[in-house]
Amino acid sequence: MNIVNTIHAIFLIPRARKHLLLIKKNLKIQPYETLIKDVHMSRTQSEIQILTIVKSYFWAARTIKECRCLPRSIALYQYLKSAGFDVEHKFGVNKQDKKLAAHAWVECQHEPLNEPSDLKLKFRVLDKSQ
Repeated sequence: MNIVNTIHAIFLIPRARKHLLLIKKNLKIQPYETLIKDVHMSRTQSEIQILTIVKSYFWAARTIKECRCLPRSIALYQYLKSAGFDVEHKFGVNKQDKKLAAHAWVECQHEPLNEPSDLKLKFRVLDKSQ
């Protein structure tokens, strides 16, 4: 990430933080399907590279207490979708030592954004159509 993209990412943090807090609040009162269906936002940021947006949302999430993967990934998905990026929202589960774990993330061109490279080895992706 070059210095210009880093500066763009820093300026986007307050907007990303506000968006994350809104998603976190809405998850308590709205079903998941309504939060990722037909995303339309007033502003598009197609000139900002996808990595800049991803980093901004990552940094903003770190400023919010208990901002877990679901609100973080929904907010990032909404923003990237509204900016014209072809992204998908994914869920995965795994079971280790009789404990069930789940994770949510965003993918672009079948690659997880801001996630460990072995993510798909750790989690079985759930098909939303089932």
